[in-house]
Amino acid sequence: MNIRSDMNARTAMVYGGAAFLLVIIGFRSIFATLDPDHIGVMTYLSIGGLVLEFFLLILYAHSIYNLGPDGGGESNASVGNMDGKEISELTAAVIKVAQMGEGLSNLASGKVRDEVRKEVNEILSKAIKK
Repeated sequence: MNIRSDMNARTAMVYGGAAFLLVIIGFRSIFATLDPDHIGVMTYLSIGGLVLEFFLLILYAHSIYNLGPDGGGESNASVGNMDGKEISELTAAVIKVAQMGEGLSNLASGKVRDEVRKEVNEILSKAIKK
């Protein structure tokens, strides 16, 4: 079996180790505090929670490991790999986001309120003159 040494594989191994550590420490704590005369609902809930968390951590570790060395994404997109059309589309999107941010900034600073007030005054003054 070939064990990878990339970041995803290491992260998966950490989660797998945490899963086993969780079970060992959890059951040790349960057995240390267990009253043999009375096993309550909380004991069963604790055992169920430990088992569930163990399987969830193992599933998560397995998923991370299967991402592969490159992160599992199909796109290795960077600006260096883009053609002219993609760069222009990205630039247009960045400009739109900047304009939206400017609009939100104006809204927060009260400029929009002043502009609305000005427009309403113009409409009312035109209506009064007629």
